[in-house]
Amino acid sequence: MPDFLKRLLTLVLSTGFFGVAGLLVGGALAHAALQWLGIAMVLGFIYGGFAGGLLAYDLGSGLGWLELLVDLTWSLLNTLFGLVIGIPLYLIFGNPSKEQSAGQAWISFKARGTGAFGNQVLQTLGTVNLGGAGQHERMHLLQARIFGPLYLPLFAANYVVTFLIQVLWTATIGLILWKAGVRTTPYFQPSASSAVSGFFGWIYHSTFFELWAYASGNP
Repeated sequence: MPDFLKRLLTLVLSTGFFGVAGLLVGGALAHAALQWLGIAMVLGFIYGGFAGGLLAYDLGSGLGWLELLVDLTWSLLNTLFGLVIGIPLYLIFGNPSKEQSAGQAWISFKARGTGAFGNQVLQTLGTVNLGGAGQHERMHLLQARIFGPLYLPLFAANYVVTFLIQVLWTATIGLILWKAGVRTTPYFQPSASSAVSGFFGWIYHSTFFELWAYASGNP
C-alpha cells in the first residue's frame, strides 16, 4: 500500500471514528449533539493528521489495522488523552519523529536539547510518546490497549492508594524509625531502576502498571 493512501486512510478513519464517538456522547447527553460531532471530528482530524503524517500505523499489515481500530474504539479514551494532553505538552519539549513513529502505532516526539525529560526520563500518554521506546514505554501502550476505558481510572486510583500509603507510613512508623536512626529516610524509597527518585519516586514506581512495565523489561 502506498504511503499516501496510508496517510489518507488514517486521517479519514480517525476523523470518522472520533466523529461517531462525539455524536454518541452528544446523543447520550441529549444536548448539542451536532456541536459534539463537530468538536470530535476536529480532534480526530488533528490526531489523524499527526498519526498519518508520521505513518504511525502500518496499514500494510493486519496488526497495523488492528492497532488503529483498537485506538479508535476500545482505547479511544486513552487516544484522546494523549491527543489533548500529550501532544501539546510534548511539542514544548520535542519534535514529532517519523523515525520513532513509523510503523510503531504511536506518535512519538524526539526531545530537543539535552534535558532529562525526553532523554533520560521518557513518557507515554495514551498513544503519544516523548523520547522513544526506552525501557518500557511500549508496555504502557499495550496496557492502554488491553484495559481500554478502564486504564486511566485504574492508574489514577492506584496513584491515590500509593500516595496514601507513602504519606501514612512517612508520618507514623517511618518517622519513628528515621528518628531512631534505623532508617535513612522516613519514607519508602523506590527501586534503583525507577526513573523517579525520592518521596514521589516510590508513589510512582509502586503503581501496578509501573511495576508491570518495569518487570517486563519491554524495551
